[in-house]
Amino acid sequence: MENTTQPPSLTLADLASIQNIIEAASTRGAFRANELSVVGAMYDKLSAFVQASQPAEATEQSPTQGET
Repeated sequence: MENTTQPPSLTLADLASIQNIIEAASTRGAFRANELSVVGAMYDKLSAFVQASQPAEATEQSPTQGET
């Protein structure tokens, strides 16, 4: 018998939810002052990844925009 159990995975929606959780926790003062730089760096990295992973049509300009 084969093991058909799928390994855990994360979707972009999951990562966006984590981003929202970090925002809420920060707003509510869940982090100590000495943790803020680490939390902020991870948040920035996560945000950049989520933004870069969005479908191209959501982030690209139309061909006529920006042309002169």
